[in-house]
Amino acid sequence: MRPAPGVAAPDEAPTGLHPAFRILLLLVLAAMLFRYSLAALGLALGVVLLAAAAHGRDTLVGIFRALRRIRWLLLSIVVIYLWVAPEPGPAARSAWWPTWSELDIALRRSGVLVVLVAAVELLRRRTGTACMAAGLVMLLRPLGWLGLDVEVFARRLALTLEAVPLTAERVAGAATGRRPGLAGWGDAAAALVRDVEAAAMMPPDTARLPALAGPGARDWLLLAAGVTACLAGGQL
Repeated sequence: MRPAPGVAAPDEAPTGLHPAFRILLLLVLAAMLFRYSLAALGLALGVVLLAAAAHGRDTLVGIFRALRRIRWLLLSIVVIYLWVAPEPGPAARSAWWPTWSELDIALRRSGVLVVLVAAVELLRRRTGTACMAAGLVMLLRPLGWLGLDVEVFARRLALTLEAVPLTAERVAGAATGRRPGLAGWGDAAAALVRDVEAAAMMPPDTARLPALAGPGARDWLLLAAGVTACLAGGQL
């Protein structure tokens, strides 16, 4: 049976856990991360990196590049929680030397962002924009009863997840090898605009959503195991 126009064949869907369940598992992890201790955050990051390494070096390198792009944000979070707006504590504490409690909170807050960015990058690289949009459509289908155009919303959200890292890579590529001085920055900006315009002329992958089959028993078992692991992490 041929798929309907504008819909990709089911065999184009990624292997492994169902795309809709991948997104759902990511949401569960994101909801639980703020309850994790430093040890639990380290364990969660290790699991994500192992999963990335199992899919090849490119996926692992992509995660490290994504984390490198937020290094200043991570540093800002630590500085804010240690010195700019520390948690209320004893009045006699040193203004320059944070307590272990303050250091723990600062590292946990930055660790949440590290794990979340790594997990999102893993999802983006191993699922693909079109399959993410199709998975979102399945998850958000009940909202269609309220009048929400689920497919349009899912496509836009998936394209946003795809565009943010690609735009960062284009900015870095345009700045590399530029001439020194203000003229060099002008050339880099012009190259970036040309690159973005050329990419905008190409039809997005989400124009053809894969016809995903419903989740099977294996998907439900993997989802249950993943959710259980996420919930157990909050007890460590």
